[in-house]
Amino acid sequence: MGGLYARQYYTLPHRLPSDDSNRKAFAWPVSQEPPAEIWTVFAPPANRQAAAAEGPLAQRFRLAGTFFSYSESSATAPKPECRAILDDLQKQQQYLVREGDWFEAVRVNRIYSDRVTVDYQGREEDLWLSFAGGPGPQKTEPAPAEKTVEDGVALETSRFGKRVGENRWVFQREDLLKYYQELLDDPERMASIFLSMKPDYQEGRINGYHVDVEGEKDFFKDVGLQQGDVVRKVNSMKMTSQARAEYFLGEFVKNRVSAVVMEVEREGKPQKLIYLFR
Repeated sequence: MGGLYARQYYTLPHRLPSDDSNRKAFAWPVSQEPPAEIWTVFAPPANRQAAAAEGPLAQRFRLAGTFFSYSESSATAPKPECRAILDDLQKQQQYLVREGDWFEAVRVNRIYSDRVTVDYQGREEDLWLSFAGGPGPQKTEPAPAEKTVEDGVALETSRFGKRVGENRWVFQREDLLKYYQELLDDPERMASIFLSMKPDYQEGRINGYHVDVEGEKDFFKDVGLQQGDVVRKVNSMKMTSQARAEYFLGEFVKNRVSAVVMEVEREGKPQKLIYLFR
């Protein structure tokens, strides 16, 4: 059974793409891709100019990650929206925002892959990802009580990175890709992960996936998933088919996401698991 199931997923790329030609072979269904005009905004600017020292909002708020979320407005193709995770260093809380949202009297004007443009009392300011490369704002050292997530002491460490909060992880993209390549080189291991996610049917339709670990136990432990959890949504997209899970895997491999918010049901209670990729 395991071998048969593994062959079903052999369409996954056997090697990670190393150049543009290989990436074309690794294309996911076009119908699921966000429109091209969205990528022109969400992609990092090609010639970004050096910015001034960070303003007052950046002293309080930190951009932890950005990603696409997907509404269910269309039965055939979910509508993508740019979203961001912002940390309030003063209140020690977190905001999950989209363009046009308000938080603490601040309006979110635009979300890019590496920064968020916000407005406070008519004054615009950019909040940058702390790990974004290239020219950008000069970072000032945070006060001792205002350490960013990455500065905090790891509660747990794994081969992928560290857990920095009750349901929050900071993972190294390179280490995750190495693990992914190991799975591609051993289809039985890849199949064991898919077999560990059992469809949760409600009224004859899939409404998520039960975690019933049959293999790669260390992986599930490292990402904080527990036996009996039910994965309901990933980045606001309902997990109603395996194709949707494969889509997010493709987005990660193509470096189009720096954060994932997974909504799970644990012992009947909803929880959000947040993953930041560096």
